[in-house]
Amino acid sequence: MSDATPNSTVLDPDRPWISDERQLPSRMSWVDSLFNPAGASPKLHFTRVWTICFFLQFFIVVIPFGLGILISLAGGNPAPVKTLGLYASPIVFIVTTIISFVAHSRRLIDAKKPSIFAIIVLLPLLGGLAVSGAGIMKSSAEYDKLYAERAVYLENPDAWREAQLEKRQVAQAEMQARKAEAEANAEVGDGEAKPAQRGQQRGGPGQGMRGPRADQPLPSQLSFILKPNVGIIQLVLFVANIFILIWSLMWVARVPDFGKSKNDGSGAGSSTQSDDVFA
Repeated sequence: MSDATPNSTVLDPDRPWISDERQLPSRMSWVDSLFNPAGASPKLHFTRVWTICFFLQFFIVVIPFGLGILISLAGGNPAPVKTLGLYASPIVFIVTTIISFVAHSRRLIDAKKPSIFAIIVLLPLLGGLAVSGAGIMKSSAEYDKLYAERAVYLENPDAWREAQLEKRQVAQAEMQARKAEAEANAEVGDGEAKPAQRGQQRGGPGQGMRGPRADQPLPSQLSFILKPNVGIIQLVLFVANIFILIWSLMWVARVPDFGKSKNDGSGAGSSTQSDDVFA
């Protein structure tokens, strides 16, 4: 007795595993799937968008820095390639995260799940932007302070050097006083006294001389403000997306469709409910 039935008709010879016409690539609208969070996407359509976002994020991290390593090994200058990757990767991560949010929202709507869960995809981006923004504001304030001090130096370099020398002398005197006080109170063993002394030395006069100084040419605002902070977005998203990847593949992509296609021959009511989105 043959098992052939109307329901066993292959919908797509190139994809014989597709048994629901809603999953067919021909039924997919890329514009809606990428930019319309209020629609609905079945599993296959969601997976296609998710895969594109994943590989874009993966390649924007791997390719620039991989090329930088190869150029460095070949004796070239990898700085331009690494700089391009540093500034391009946050843009790619932001765009793909927004698209991923749209895809998750559509998938959850299709599965009759609360689409509010799609906000989980945006949390790392919002966190990365907040941390990066705070770092940019702090670096900007430091740059303004350095700029003002540079102006004082240019007005009278000798007076500026004398003022810096006085500050170092005062700091050194304070360090020596703290060190003497620590030694006087250090009646414990040497193993406990030495760490305390090292802690006092860290606050010495050399500490304030790290980084750019007013008696040197000012660095560019791009390298001083943006460069140290722009990579934070990439770092936060890269780490957090590991957990979102697991959540997306293990739950979002696998939640049931809650509807049967017209080819299934069952559940007429649910078929109408499922296909209205694609009518």
